Amino acid sequence: MLSNLLRVAFIAFVLQLLVLSPSYAATGPGGMPIPGSDDEEYQAIQEEMDREAAEEEEVEKEIPPIEMIFIEGGCFDMGDFAEKGDPDEKPVHEVCVSDFRLAEVEVTQELWEAVMGFNPMIERDVDMQKPVARITWFWATRFIEVLNDRTGGFYRLPTEAEWEFAARERGEDVVWSGTSDENHLREYSSFEDTSDMSLQTVKSYKPNALGLYDMSGSVWEWMDDNFGFDYYEESPKDDPYGPDYSNWKTIRGGSYVDTPHRMRTTYRHAFEPVLTSYGLGLRLAE
Repeated sequence: MLSNLLRVAFIAFVLQLLVLSPSYAATGPGGMPIPGSDDEEYQAIQEEMDREAAEEEEVEKEIPPIEMIFIEGGCFDMGDFAEKGDPDEKPVHEVCVSDFRLAEVEVTQELWEAVMGFNPMIERDVDMQKPVARITWFWATRFIEVLNDRTGGFYRLPTEAEWEFAARERGEDVVWSGTSDENHLREYSSFEDTSDMSLQTVKSYKPNALGLYDMSGSVWEWMDDNFGFDYYEESPKDDPYGPDYSNWKTIRGGSYVDTPHRMRTTYRHAFEPVLTSYGLGLRLAE
C-alpha cells in the first residue's frame, strides 16, 4: 500500500492536472497537449486513495539500479559552433564544468513508479522501460528528493552546461549526440522520422561516445537552470547555473515528435515549471 507521503504526493499531482485541464488550452514541447482530468475522475481517485489509507500495511517497491556515467570535467566552447542555430544559442563562449555523473538513460516509468508510487503515463505509452513523461519541473525535483531520502544518494537535475558538455561528448563539435551526419541520426535517436509518434524503450538506439543514450530525441529533459534568452551574453565561465530569476526552466534534447533542428546538442528551449507534456521527462545527474 502507498505510504501517506506518496498518497499526498499523488493527490497533489492529480490536483495539478485538474488545474491544467483542456480548457486551459496549453500545449507542451512539440505541440503535445497537457492532459487534464474531470471531476468524476478526480472523485474516483480520491475514493481509491481513501481505501488505500484504510490499510495498515505499507509496501514500498524496490528501486531498480541506476547506472551513472562519470563525466570528467573540462572546458569547451558552448553554443552554436556549427553556425546553424537560433539567436539564443549565441554567442559561442568558453565554459568550464567540474567532474559530474550523468545517468546512462532517462528516468524510466519503472524507476519513477518505484519511487513515487504511481505512473503519470496512465493514458498512453505505458511501458516500464520507456521514459517517464508528463512531469513538471516541480515534480522532477520532488521525485529526486524522495529518491535521495530512500537511497541516501545525492541525485539532482543537470545544469544546462553539464548537459551540453556531455551531449557533445566532452565538448566536441558534435551536432547531434552521437553523430554530426544527419544520414546516421536514425541510428542514435528517436524523433519524428523513427518513432512512429510514440515513445520508444530506453536503449533502443546507439549511445554517444560517453555511453549516454537518447541525449538527442526521445523526451525533452528538464535542466536545473532558470532560462534566459540572452544568458550567453553574460554567462560566467566556471560552472554556469543560469540567471538568478526567470519564469521559465531550461529543457534540452528534443523529443520523439521533433525535427532534427530541435534535437541538436546546442539547441535551447524553455518551459514553465508548472507545466508538462507527453514529450517531457528528466535525466538524473550527481
